[in-house]
Amino acid sequence: MDILARFIHLETKEKTIGGKKVNRETMIFPRYHQLDAVRRLEADAKEKGVGHNYLIQHSAGSGKSNSIAWLAHRLSNLYNDRDEKCFDSVIIVTDRRVLDQQLQNTVYQFEHKQGVVEKIEKDSTQLANALGSGVPIIITTLQKFPFVTDKIGDLPKRKYAVVIDEAHSSQSGESAVELKSVLAAA
Repeated sequence: MDILARFIHLETKEKTIGGKKVNRETMIFPRYHQLDAVRRLEADAKEKGVGHNYLIQHSAGSGKSNSIAWLAHRLSNLYNDRDEKCFDSVIIVTDRRVLDQQLQNTVYQFEHKQGVVEKIEKDSTQLANALGSGVPIIITTLQKFPFVTDKIGDLPKRKYAVVIDEAHSSQSGESAVELKSVLAAA
């Protein structure tokens, strides 16, 4: 039932065929490695709470965007055994200056309710507002964090799950340090 209710989704892709835009729908099922990784991370986060690091390796074409989307949605609705919400917001970070459109669309397609997913496409002010208002899932680029500090003011005390796409290239430099300092202060 969990797979039917929380994993399977209808993926919509727009294609141009003969000069006409056509929507193609495909039913997406999780592969075993995706199901296993998401369930293990969710269970560990529920048991241990915030403050832990994990690494998931995906080869090209193995469904990384879907794994990130499933994980983000599950973490945004995760409660511990004391019925307390584990994370106030889940922030998906990519290091590309232009958000990975596939990742963005995949996460957004999983939940159509207004206000659940916010794509930070404009500037750091949009990111500051999303962090301040406690949007459940925020999708942004790493490069926006150095500019968000002066716009944020005082964030309420919050717990964040941070899912980093392509973590190997995102863990160093000024932007990564700024991301950690912004979220650690909250």
